[in-house]
Amino acid sequence: MSDAALFIPTQNTLSTPPADVRSALHVRLEEAALNATAVGSQVLYDGWLVRFARSPAKRVRSVNVLGLSTRPLDERLAYCSTLYARHGLPMVMRVTSIGPDFSLDADLEARGYIYTGETRVMSMPLAPRPCVGGDLLFRIVDSDRFAAAVGAMRGSSAGHIHEHQSRLQGLAVDKQPVLAIDAAGQCVAGGLAVRDGDLLGLFDIVTDPGHRRKGYAAVLVEHLLAEGAAGGATTAYLQVEPENTAARALYGRYGFKDCYAYWYRLPAEQTDT
Repeated sequence: MSDAALFIPTQNTLSTPPADVRSALHVRLEEAALNATAVGSQVLYDGWLVRFARSPAKRVRSVNVLGLSTRPLDERLAYCSTLYARHGLPMVMRVTSIGPDFSLDADLEARGYIYTGETRVMSMPLAPRPCVGGDLLFRIVDSDRFAAAVGAMRGSSAGHIHEHQSRLQGLAVDKQPVLAIDAAGQCVAGGLAVRDGDLLGLFDIVTDPGHRRKGYAAVLVEHLLAEGAAGGATTAYLQVEPENTAARALYGRYGFKDCYAYWYRLPAEQTDT
């Protein structure tokens, strides 16, 4: 699906996306991404999955809409606001272009919730491919080592690294945390592949700041795709911000295309979240 076909909100979004935007594949991709980022502290409430991870990533500390609700919206918002206050976290609503509640975005905007943080979900058919060569050694590591290495490359705090480690340890789906090691024995990149049935998700693709623009991320992605295809995955997906043009260009070369979008709505008093 091209960018032009995506439903992207504006400051006065009142339209409804086409019904066929919520395809069976899109729903499965959304489920798989939630499984790949599952958290230990969450509540299921009237069709909403409310998550409370102490992470800089909003997707693991936001309200995710799984189904249509029965209670009035203001009642649901008040309930979730109380939950987030109890956990000492700001309230964040995550809205997707595939619904299922296609009126939610406009309803939140009418209540003063501010739009922020659009992300595109990209996917591609995945066929068997040759294993990648080159000078890098790809090493599968445990969750603790992976989160520590990725956190160091990102400059994450100790608390955020610990949260990432705990979240990875708790995943129920198959995961492959991989570090790329150069000829000098230095970790230069990392990436997480998560397989959920025939779907392969790529997460935490990070290159060490001192080794960027050397093609390491491209080689790592190629390795993860080859391993995923060999393991039986037939569709690959990932999530990337639209302004990250370098990453989008890289993924586009492999055949990844936009298939749907998600974004966040924050109460006006929390727009610095």
